[in-house]
Amino acid sequence: MTTKTMNLVEALAHERDHGVLIWLFNIGAEQVWHPSPRKGGMVDRDEQQVVNRMEEMNLLLCRSQDVIVLREKPDEAFLDMLQRLGFSLPRIEVPEPSDPLTPISELVLADKALLARLRAVAEAGHSSGGAKAWLVPYAVTPQEEAIAEYCGLELIGAPSSVSAQVNDKIFSRLTAQKLGFAVSEGAVCEDEAAIRRECVRLAELADGPVKLIIKQPHGASGQGMYMLDELSKLDTLLSVMRRFGGSSPSSGGWLVERWHNKQMDLNYQLCIDESGGVTMFSLKRQNVDGTVYIGSQVPADIGAELEEEVRRCAYQLGTYLYSIGYTGMASIDGFVDEDGLLVPVIEINGRFTLSTYISFLSSVLGEQHKTLSRYYRNVTASPLTYSRLCELLAEEGLLYTPERPQGVFVYTAGTLSDIPVKRGYVNRIFTLILADNWQEAEACAHKLEGIIAGLACS
Repeated sequence: MTTKTMNLVEALAHERDHGVLIWLFNIGAEQVWHPSPRKGGMVDRDEQQVVNRMEEMNLLLCRSQDVIVLREKPDEAFLDMLQRLGFSLPRIEVPEPSDPLTPISELVLADKALLARLRAVAEAGHSSGGAKAWLVPYAVTPQEEAIAEYCGLELIGAPSSVSAQVNDKIFSRLTAQKLGFAVSEGAVCEDEAAIRRECVRLAELADGPVKLIIKQPHGASGQGMYMLDELSKLDTLLSVMRRFGGSSPSSGGWLVERWHNKQMDLNYQLCIDESGGVTMFSLKRQNVDGTVYIGSQVPADIGAELEEEVRRCAYQLGTYLYSIGYTGMASIDGFVDEDGLLVPVIEINGRFTLSTYISFLSSVLGEQHKTLSRYYRNVTASPLTYSRLCELLAEEGLLYTPERPQGVFVYTAGTLSDIPVKRGYVNRIFTLILADNWQEAEACAHKLEGIIAGLACS
């Protein structure tokens, strides 16, 4: 197994006939890097089945010669929509037996016939002197390294040990400080006593009401983050943290930081190649509900001066990550605070994020659009199919089609659940809103929210 990185940005944006990419959406890598006994018994199985089907958004990046491994064949109506819009469909492989909850890489490693087919893809390129085959996972853990080793595939991404190191919020803060970037007022705390001291210190510095965030070093999608708006609530909060996330040095410590009333949240993507070349791409303004990502705005439209400052920081960060052995994709979160100060790094994701998968739309849909992404969690009384959702959008004149290239594109189908649970059918609806200007995009988003709200009663 080798760990080399082709330039994914070029392969996805311009050189779309270059190489063969084998895609694997192994969401949940944090639990492999940093196992937590507490999380094992707390998984919401109904939600996790839907989360695992987010793998379909990977189809937005695929080329016709690629291979994608999915735990289930996508809805034909969804595949038809992708083709109508100009996306290339890859060869789809499904592990046997499949399972809605087992991590996808475990399913692949257990399916010797599938491993043999993936090995044949690699051997075909080597024997003919033709296009190499590369394994492109959401994240690199020992499981994906084992798949690449067994199949003779090149692996895009850093070694799992380096990826685990980078996917640590304490590492993110210390790296930002090392590089001289602005950071939030706060500190790394090894135990509860240190957390208490830092919370009191930050409260004394505050001009008005205190608002702090306490972060566990590992976790995704807002997990392991706790808001504190009154010091009198600290004992209760520490009790919750102790129960669900651990608050001892064995958990890796905690971050305590001042919460900012931000002007904007930002995300940018880095591609670091094996020679140390750093490419920043897909700068987005993020829509965040507290600590949870709910969508993006592309282009970011933040002004040339601020964008240049972000690019400078991005290159400096990418060069540093390369110096510690990191290559491949990284997704970085930052923000502009209430005073206009750029805080370029609050979290380094040494892996893909949901934002990465919508970073190359212009190569298919064109660059003339203003694009909003919106994510909704929804529970319906009856099953919601992809076809039905598209019909509802079409009835309101909102559906994006080749004939009407503005409106709403629903870019996953498997996250629309057909499995009933006690509270109904759990859905996660991922949408892109494309329009000629931001006013039209926001108007479309408002109409979409009305449709989504109506679904809860259907």
